[in-house]
Amino acid sequence: MMTEDAKSSRLNNPDVSYVEARWWESAEDHKFALEVLQLPLRRNILRFMGLIARSREEIEKEFGLNADQATYHLAMLEKALVVEQVGNGYRPTATGKLYLEKVDARLRQ
Repeated sequence: MMTEDAKSSRLNNPDVSYVEARWWESAEDHKFALEVLQLPLRRNILRFMGLIARSREEIEKEFGLNADQATYHLAMLEKALVVEQVGNGYRPTATGKLYLEKVDARLRQ
């Protein structure tokens, strides 16, 4: 069991996800996540985050999106369990990091 001090340090560190890798509860959820990640823009947003939190405004600027577009794509990535909101930004979840490492890296070879 995690101590309160350990929980507190993880919550205050934007580069460490408090939520362990979350998996989809059904085949439909998994299929949805794969459909979300089929769009190259969303994979690029996930890659842009890397291992750090990025604000919606940073994502807008990097990809030439308006606020509504960025919010929509981030919501889809969040629903797919590959990003999470932290403070005023978003970062990859453990699941998103695994996707980048195990799937995306192979797609880009």
